[in-house]
Amino acid sequence: MKIYVFPPSGRIVGIVALKNYLALACELKPIDLGRGDQRAPEYVSLNPNRKIPTLEDDGMVLWESNSILFYMASKRPESGVWPSDLEGQADVLRWLFWESAHWDAESVGMVAYEKASKNLLGLGPPDTTFIARGEQNFSRFAAVLNDSLKGKTWLLGDRLTIADFSIGGLVPTAEGMALPIARFPEICRWYKALASLPPWQEALAARDAAAASWLSKRADKWWGVPLHQPVRSR
Repeated sequence: MKIYVFPPSGRIVGIVALKNYLALACELKPIDLGRGDQRAPEYVSLNPNRKIPTLEDDGMVLWESNSILFYMASKRPESGVWPSDLEGQADVLRWLFWESAHWDAESVGMVAYEKASKNLLGLGPPDTTFIARGEQNFSRFAAVLNDSLKGKTWLLGDRLTIADFSIGGLVPTAEGMALPIARFPEICRWYKALASLPPWQEALAARDAAAASWLSKRADKWWGVPLHQPVRSR
């Protein structure tokens, strides 16, 4: 199994953490978005969206982060991170759709794209209108997540699932973008538990090391953006 990733991207944290958690044999293949690797014909043949991540496994190719999380979880059904019951599956799907539509696209990811990704990809200056909209949306959707976590260890109660890996993966991004995550105590409590898992710590450490190396070689293209500010790479 191979997963193509851009090391500085916050999108890879949940995926790499799940790989570690499930002890999956998986090679991480770096794609340098700043260099334009995503436009190379051999990569476009795998992912015509020209984005990352992309999974390749024995001839099967899969893109979109949440579908990759599901695929990996299905490799280890005994882990329980993809529930076996219909109610649990529906609940996880609800949160995966919410993450994609709201937590990423309309809030955290929107701000990250304007503040960091556009600079890297040469797409012009940040649009302050979109930043303001993303910041406003963040407060709205973070409140939903915060309320949903009350009285729960994980999003599905006492069951750790790929929903936690998906949504938790963007918390370091929110912090790096100076979004007001500290105003939401239930999110902070939940994420602290998630970040205390050794597989999660390993994923963050690997990402930060790779990002530091990447940034040190491209200081002229990345103007003072902290390590935890990601590149939008859905």
